[in-house]
Amino acid sequence: MRPPPTSLTLCALLVVVWASISPAAATSDNPITAMSLEYLMNVEVTTVSKHPEQLRDAAAAVYVLSREEIQRSGVSTIPEALRLVPGVNVARINANTWAISVRGFNGRFANKLLVMIDGRSVYTSLFSGVFWDRVNLPLDDIERIEVVRGPGGTLWGANAVNGVINIITRHSSDTQGRRAEVSTGNEDLGILSLRQGGVIGGDMSYRLSTKVDRRAGSSTEDGTDGNDTWSNGRVDYRLDWAPSARDTVLFEAGFDATDGGDVSTAPLLVSPYSETRDGDTERSGVFLQGRWDRRLSETTDFSLQSFLDHRQMSVDSLSIEESRTTLDVQGQHNFVVGSFADLSWGGGYRLISDDLQTDSFAYQLDPMSETVSIVNAFAQASRRFFDDRVEFTLGSKVEHHSISGTELQPSARVAWTPTPQHTLWGAVSHAIRTPSRGENDADIINVVIPPNTVSSLPLAPQVKGSRDLHAESLTAYEIGYRTQALPTLSFDVAGFYNDYDGLLLSTTTGTPVVQTFNGVPYLVVPLAITGTTGAWTYGTEIAATWQPISDWRLRGSYSFIQEHIQGSGSASWNTPRHQFSIHSMATVAPEVYFDTVLRFVDEVPTVDADGYVELDARIAWRPRETVELALTGRNLLHNGHREFGIDRAEIPNVHATEVARSVRASLSIQF
Repeated sequence: MRPPPTSLTLCALLVVVWASISPAAATSDNPITAMSLEYLMNVEVTTVSKHPEQLRDAAAAVYVLSREEIQRSGVSTIPEALRLVPGVNVARINANTWAISVRGFNGRFANKLLVMIDGRSVYTSLFSGVFWDRVNLPLDDIERIEVVRGPGGTLWGANAVNGVINIITRHSSDTQGRRAEVSTGNEDLGILSLRQGGVIGGDMSYRLSTKVDRRAGSSTEDGTDGNDTWSNGRVDYRLDWAPSARDTVLFEAGFDATDGGDVSTAPLLVSPYSETRDGDTERSGVFLQGRWDRRLSETTDFSLQSFLDHRQMSVDSLSIEESRTTLDVQGQHNFVVGSFADLSWGGGYRLISDDLQTDSFAYQLDPMSETVSIVNAFAQASRRFFDDRVEFTLGSKVEHHSISGTELQPSARVAWTPTPQHTLWGAVSHAIRTPSRGENDADIINVVIPPNTVSSLPLAPQVKGSRDLHAESLTAYEIGYRTQALPTLSFDVAGFYNDYDGLLLSTTTGTPVVQTFNGVPYLVVPLAITGTTGAWTYGTEIAATWQPISDWRLRGSYSFIQEHIQGSGSASWNTPRHQFSIHSMATVAPEVYFDTVLRFVDEVPTVDADGYVELDARIAWRPRETVELALTGRNLLHNGHREFGIDRAEIPNVHATEVARSVRASLSIQF
């Protein structure tokens, strides 16, 4: 996709023209709300148990990032917003690429984290990771982001190993009228978001949103251009329908296209045997999603959800093109037995079909086309004891993958709520990660050793995929305590110990063979992936909220993790040991809001990234309820800092650039 026009003048002109054409009746949409602390503790979450429950009662380490927090933090992307969540490690690799993980094992394709939008998975099966630049929704369309730290495989299936991130968008009835937002700065060169909301009859509402943006590139520590400019365009549609008092229907559709670049190092079979080169990545996709919820009685309900997602991708640095289509259908039935036990059961089917083309000796796939099916069924029961003060939950999911086989993912959770202000919980869970398409079918060469160094021919160690690989597994032990100690003060503390088995991190050497590519002979040393590596991680996460006065709130978080990777000689896998942040939200005048975020991230020696402290600040003026002007400064304490380095385990080896100080001005109008 070619970069869209993003100058501030053109954006402003589009806003004026759009607003002048038959404006619909607008509804007040003030994102700056005075949420009480009690409200924050009682907010409903759905990702933990797949049905609504109050945050204070959830037997899991869950954090809800509200729309208010996202707006007032001054971020312009979802990855940057996730920095506010305890236990989540966000490292920007370059201007369009992030490494994001929960509880360790970070990397560009962190493969132990499930990411969804309204329950629709957005991971790529080729790498078992997420392209975060395509998760670029208009931030004002987001209701909240629920982050569950810890396994979620019992309900969500494979790859929900270390955590689940569910981005939940707003009901279309809450986004009526028209809204426009335009911003520009030295990093976010131009962002334009337009939204139209309306009603159809008395029981149907809709929202149509579009967003285009262009972001500046960055440079390395020595000033080299990172070739990482980023442009994006997307259109999203949502329809909510309540045909009866017992039924609700959701329909969503969208299209997105992204164009970004990078600098990477690739192996060569001729002198100088490696090459640093600029690359370009183009991705686009379209999706359709529907959900039907039916209330059968006061204690029984049923839901059916399905989505169809088609993706196209072209990656220069890998000389690869991919076309992938995913069809997913899931059903769930919830009911109550007597007055004390809640039961949920359901199942689903997913079909993933891809077609790939590659022209590189360093990255080869066989077969080039593949269709994978995944069938699952789950059941979970919760029972309350001792006047409803103790709740015990037991459940499991059985999942069959057409390549890696059948896996069981059980969990047991208990929550004790002696008073409404205190909750103590614990959990034991088992989760699995199925091998990616690349791990099953790809042969990868990262480096070529020049001839006459080890052998007379260029020597290329080749990591070879295998369909005999078994799933990685995790057994997790968690404990937590959540309290609203005072009307103005709350704490949430969680501790965990994770025991991993069968990690696909080690290789065994096979017999060298001579191969030829484009007439050049070279010696291949096969390295077969083996799932024999184990690991142990443990840590703690603390979140606190203090609201000393109604016009000032502080939300802080701290996380600690210790990793032990068997046989690696390292106690870390690309993850900082300590992280800290504090978000201050203050109303300094009836129409003026001043917000700051102070962040500390520890060093990450495995990717040669130093620790850093940074400060973000945002000041906003709302002269009217429907108009906001804001000025945001990010990373204000340094000219630049690097958050990640070259991860030799990733393909391709994208060069990391510095995150620079930036300033952005924005204007939003509700019509």
